[in-house]
Amino acid sequence: MKKSIFTLLFVAIGGMTMFAAQPKIWLLGDGTMAGWGKAFAEQVGATVEVKNIAQDGLSMKVLDEMGGLDSLIVDKTKKDFLLVQLGQNDLNETNLEAYCSLDDFTQKLVALVHAAEKKKMMVILCTPLAHPYYKEGVLIDRLGGYAEAVRRVAISLDVPLIDLEASSHEWIAGLGEEGVQAYYDGLNTEERPAGEYLLNDSGAQEIARMALDGMLMVGGSKITKLLAK
Repeated sequence: MKKSIFTLLFVAIGGMTMFAAQPKIWLLGDGTMAGWGKAFAEQVGATVEVKNIAQDGLSMKVLDEMGGLDSLIVDKTKKDFLLVQLGQNDLNETNLEAYCSLDDFTQKLVALVHAAEKKKMMVILCTPLAHPYYKEGVLIDRLGGYAEAVRRVAISLDVPLIDLEASSHEWIAGLGEEGVQAYYDGLNTEERPAGEYLLNDSGAQEIARMALDGMLMVGGSKITKLLAK
């Protein structure tokens, strides 16, 4: 009986050690990412730890004022993955606490990538999501160059890119102005012109699926092996 207990204990400890040693996936972004990040963790599965540190209102300016990555990255495992999706709050000129000009955003994003690489993290950049905003039946680009800035940084620093702006734009356009309402809260209210809408559970699942597919495409063999466990 004692032998069985010790055997089970040894197996359990060994399993915990393996789980603790394998890379984590960190999600760093704003409230949009915080929402789809929950669905992402569900889709990845329980064998891989997802650290969702995305939060409402986060922008490059806010992150710097918080103390940068050191303020959020704790309990890091060697060679963790870091998915970054910022830009939604940075572009809002009316929000002085979060607003970050396009030039400053680009410079800060470059610095963020370098800071993460110094921590031995593999960075994957994600473009911000397309806005489900239609005007006279036409889907409008409201990102003001911030998605393109992320693409340029990914190319210049040779880091993987998940182009969620492109995939979400295609998805939203395919659904149409009425169809997309099933995936967001607040779209069918007078709040829409101000951007007061959020992904609901169904929308979060769709975006998380895009992010996971994108990660498998750009992450290489390390990601494939990690997510195959």
